[in-house]
Amino acid sequence: MEPNPRFWAGKRICVTGGTGMLGYQIVQQLLRLGVHVRILALPPAMSHPIHGHRTVAKIFGDVRDPEVVRTATADCSVVFHTAGVVNVWRSNPGYMQSVHVDGTRNVLEMAERGARIVHTSSIVTIGASRKPVPLDENSTFDLHHLKVDYVHAKRASEQVALEAAARGQDVVVTNPGYLVGPEDHGRSVMGRFCVRFWKGRILLTPPGGFSLVDVRDVARGHLLAAEHGQARRKYVLAGENQSFREFLTLLSEGAGMSPRLLPHVPWWTLRALASLSECRAHLTRKEPYPSFQHVWMNRYYWYYRSERAEHELGYRFRPLAVTIEDTYRWYVSCGALGLRGLNRWLMRPSQVLEKAA
Repeated sequence: MEPNPRFWAGKRICVTGGTGMLGYQIVQQLLRLGVHVRILALPPAMSHPIHGHRTVAKIFGDVRDPEVVRTATADCSVVFHTAGVVNVWRSNPGYMQSVHVDGTRNVLEMAERGARIVHTSSIVTIGASRKPVPLDENSTFDLHHLKVDYVHAKRASEQVALEAAARGQDVVVTNPGYLVGPEDHGRSVMGRFCVRFWKGRILLTPPGGFSLVDVRDVARGHLLAAEHGQARRKYVLAGENQSFREFLTLLSEGAGMSPRLLPHVPWWTLRALASLSECRAHLTRKEPYPSFQHVWMNRYYWYYRSERAEHELGYRFRPLAVTIEDTYRWYVSCGALGLRGLNRWLMRPSQVLEKAA
């Protein structure tokens, strides 16, 4: 199902995190519907295409500042709250918690009375399984012990949103899967993973798996949630459930590559590698891969079902193979995927391409 232009006609919309991977896709889809859009985000790089959208009202500031949020949401009948911090290593857990929890509370308190708020949570707040069993909105969360800051920050912010909904505020919660797609101008976690793989820097297959979905489909799902979602209700916006092996195979095929080495490694080996990566990160202040938090998450399958969103919102998602092909082409156009030295040998062209040549 596509968004209904009549629903959006004449509306003024705020998108927090409007320069992020998901937020920017929401902005673009709203613009195609002729909507008045205002964004709230931290100042992006001057190369970010948001600067070229003259019809978008831009407020660059911190979602933790109540007055900035009040200005951004003024006169808006719908607020998409996508702002947040995503990382899987302990760089600054206090900051992450503050952005997610205090930022969400500010949006809820400062938004216009009666405004519909679509709160972007995550599938990680649903839970996970040690077996490849898909979960949904009714599953019991069982990861209180998991030492991953992002999981607990997102769960806490979702709880703030649901509590506001229970008090009568018009709040709908979305739980997107792992986002993949083109136009990833800020380089998301999954985007950086894809680039690492295509550049020959990931030569091992971790355990576990996750639900991967095109960011463009999730953005459309947010608009449908604003139109059709029930207040106080959660909607999983997931995609294809893939083991790490299956995902890496799709990444290879989408790029026309055939890696020479891609052995499976158990989680305890990954933990040893994380020890080295974390030590290097301590010295360089650069993100480690893998980190300890990567390792803890790789012990699980983050698989989900989206039946509720499909039935109530008309949500649909495209094949993951199509998404990966689009994503690879976009990164190539950005000049981000050059292979050097040994990596040129490791990431050889697939036999199909070699024969065609």
